[in-house]
Amino acid sequence: MCSHRLEQGVLGRAPALSYSLTMMIKQLLAAATVALVMVGLSLPGLAAQDDPRLDDLFVQLHNTNDDAEAQLLQSYIWLIWIEAHDDELNAMMQGGTRAMQLGDLQQAIGQFTRLIDVAPEFAEAWNKRATVYFMIGRYDESIADCMEVLALEPRHFGALSGLGLIYSARDDSESALFWFREALEQNPHMPSIRQRVEELSREVEGEAI
Repeated sequence: MCSHRLEQGVLGRAPALSYSLTMMIKQLLAAATVALVMVGLSLPGLAAQDDPRLDDLFVQLHNTNDDAEAQLLQSYIWLIWIEAHDDELNAMMQGGTRAMQLGDLQQAIGQFTRLIDVAPEFAEAWNKRATVYFMIGRYDESIADCMEVLALEPRHFGALSGLGLIYSARDDSESALFWFREALEQNPHMPSIRQRVEELSREVEGEAI
């Protein structure tokens, strides 16, 4: 979820995905890209989902009507989620991310699995592995990892959106709609996902939100 090359890898492995799903994947990848670039400017504080700044950032994200501000707030949220504030853990995260960028997805799974073994409370490690599992079509494992993310950080709109993508890929429109709506509850500033919710609500319920 962090580079144009990785974006090509996701989309290249899912040729049957619709245009709207493709656009949602691009949006999520773009948001995470900014955060990974900003990791080098990491802010002091607690690690990942336990960082107390997240509460205020989510309040601001819900209250803003400015698209540019919303994008900035999302980037800071991703930055906090991705940054472990531990050199060894950050090196493992970066190693897994590089493997994803290079298309070495088995290596990426191995890196993120080792990171999870060392720091099972690090939600973004689970989220990254869930992303790789999705990329290679291992949907059950991707779902399981997304659930681990949400147990640690229930507001993780990346994992919530990811579940929507998985169920969309499985043609389970009702489940996809549920998870996309959950994602918008946490982050209302994802227009392509909102569009998909409108499409699915017409399909499942016969009406738009």
